[in-house]
This record gives sequence, structure tokens and C-alpha cells, in this order.
Amino acid sequence: MTGADTAFDFLSDPVRLPEYVAPIRLEDSTAVEGDLDVDADLRERDGAPGAGFVADRAARTITWGRPDRDYGGSITVAEGTTRTADVTIRLHTREEADADEVNRVFERTIATIRRLLMGR
Repeated sequence: MTGADTAFDFLSDPVRLPEYVAPIRLEDSTAVEGDLDVDADLRERDGAPGAGFVADRAARTITWGRPDRDYGGSITVAEGTTRTADVTIRLHTREEADADEVNRVFERTIATIRRLLMGR
């Protein structure tokens, strides 16, 4: 079992995403302290980023998405007891996404998160 801070620390690290979301593999990651100047970042990249992943420690919320693909989601981690956390995951996909495949990956991801966090 794990508390909310430990759960947030684990889930908010983009390098750990492949550990609990099977279809994901990490290509590149850039950490930014403080607020990101999105307009300057887009100019530097010459266009939209492949995907965004933003962790807000104060709110214990993680948001992600691809602006051009109608895809995104969020994870909110709240205090349970001193040794548990309540984790809420929301996912938004495009209408034409294969619902059975999305549900299969989503259920596997939830089971993996539960297993990994229970061992902490």
C-alpha cells in the first residue's frame, strides 16, 4: 500500500509510463521547472508537440494529451488513509477509436497501476 504523495511521485514521472501503460514507449522527455512558455516552445519546435504530459504537484493532478488527435486524459491522486491513495483516471479518445481495444488497454493499465502501487 502507498500514500498519496508516493503514488503521485510514481505516476507523475513520465519515464515510468511504459511500466504501467503497455502500448507506450518513451522516445524523449524534457523536464521543466515552473511554468512553460507554450508559445515559445512551439516556435522552437516548429509546430505542435507530439504529446503533452503535465504534472501539478500542488493539485496532485497529471494531464496528458495530443492536441491534434482528440486524445487526452488525467489522473488525480487524493489522500485515502495514511497508507492508501484514491486514484481517479479519466480518458478521452476520438469517437472512431476501437472501444473494445481502448477498454482492454485501460483495464490492464488500471490493474498494473494497482499492482505496482500496492507493492510500494
